[in-house]
Amino acid sequence: MKDITEVIKTRRCVREYKEDPVPDEDIKFLIDCARYAPSGFNMQPWSFLVVKNKETMRRISESGKKAMIPLLEPIKDTSKKASDFLVFLKTKGTSMFYNAPVLVIILGNKNAPTADYDCAMAAQNMMLAAHSKGIGSCWIGGALPALMDNELLKELGAPADYKAIAPLIFGYPKGKTQTPEKVEPDVKWLR
Repeated sequence: MKDITEVIKTRRCVREYKEDPVPDEDIKFLIDCARYAPSGFNMQPWSFLVVKNKETMRRISESGKKAMIPLLEPIKDTSKKASDFLVFLKTKGTSMFYNAPVLVIILGNKNAPTADYDCAMAAQNMMLAAHSKGIGSCWIGGALPALMDNELLKELGAPADYKAIAPLIFGYPKGKTQTPEKVEPDVKWLR
């Protein structure tokens, strides 16, 4: 097991995966790590949907691509990343899930006041734990517009009164992921 500081500083968003499946035991381990995240009022407002079915992932991806295109069109001329991602979304056969073998959707209880933050911390625990085991991950925020469809969530088996917060993909990285530039944050000390 790697040192936690090394895990934090070397984790990357992986967008190229081998076809090798991630064992269910490893997914259970990641979910177990997620449940140790802090939560407001100790409500632990999360639930997890594990999707390994390629057709289901394809359907969610196609729905997400359709939902994201109109959101990015207005900013494509002011953001190179938005413009590049728009090309990706419009390219036939691309997957928002980058052909990862597993999608885990972290759902948050709509009645918990801090569910969004709590589930985000659970997601970070999962991604760090995955990296510590040599499993790549990426938070696919672009899938959220599709996952706001309550009928789709119901079809996927989401509990009533839960919403999608963190769609995460997991798999074994196909190669080395580039380290993005990290800028120094603006820090003000009040003493």
